[in-house]
Amino acid sequence: MKLTIVCSLLALALCCSWASVQVCPTFPEVAYILFKGTPQEYLNAIQCFQPDEAMETAGNLLKAKVDTLSDVTKVDIGRLMAKMLTRT
Repeated sequence: MKLTIVCSLLALALCCSWASVQVCPTFPEVAYILFKGTPQEYLNAIQCFQPDEAMETAGNLLKAKVDTLSDVTKVDIGRLMAKMLTRT
C-alpha cells in the first residue's frame, strides 16, 4: 500500500502545480503509461515537464518498482486512482 501512495504522490507532483486543486489533464495518461507502458514510453511521457537528471533517475526507479507489481495489483491501483480522480 505504501508503494501505491508513493506512486500516486510522485505522479501528481510531476503533473500538477502545487497551487492547483484540479487534476492536470495529463495525469491519467502519464499514470497509464507508468503502469502499462515501457520504461522508454514513461520517460518520453514525463519529458513535457522538463525533469532534471535527478527527477529522471527517480522516475526510472519508480517505473522499475511499478514493473515488479503483479498485473492484479496494477489493476487495483488503477481502480483506486480512477476513484481518486472522479471524487467530487
